[in-house]
Amino acid sequence: MKKLNIKSLKVLTLAMGMTLGANVALAAKYGVIDMQAVILNVEEGKSARAELEKKIKGKEGEFNKRRDELDKMNKEWQGQSALMSEEARMNKQKDFQEKFLALRNDESTFHESVKHDEQKATQGIAAKVEGIVQKMAKDKGLEVVFEVNNAGLLYLSQPVDLTKDVIEAYAKKK
Repeated sequence: MKKLNIKSLKVLTLAMGMTLGANVALAAKYGVIDMQAVILNVEEGKSARAELEKKIKGKEGEFNKRRDELDKMNKEWQGQSALMSEEARMNKQKDFQEKFLALRNDESTFHESVKHDEQKATQGIAAKVEGIVQKMAKDKGLEVVFEVNNAGLLYLSQPVDLTKDVIEAYAKKK
């Protein structure tokens, strides 16, 4: 009889623990934040974006000019190739290929540079946002805060969206 009671007590304790755990999980509050929206809406993000766009616009003008020169060079080569010697034709083609490859390399290097600058700006903002989110989550009694774009989050019942509050707090922090 005692063995039965101890076994029953263990089962009852386990059942109560599971019920209590489920109730705690149901009472938990979860937050979400849209980091992309924060980065695009805080002043530091706006100015970084404007700087990058200015840099891109300047370089695109240079790249377009070089592409136009290559187009002109190619048309001249096609129009004159029948009249040229084999050696002259090969030299023109080699010159075109070198300039074309130099343009591609410069474009690739520039895009990597822009990507690096963008990541650097984003990481700086994200580091500041992290501190704001931690404090806000503690103040609001949140168990977890998910980033909606990267967390693979498909559904969360009644999350607390911190995005607007974080943008406001970020502006005040400066």
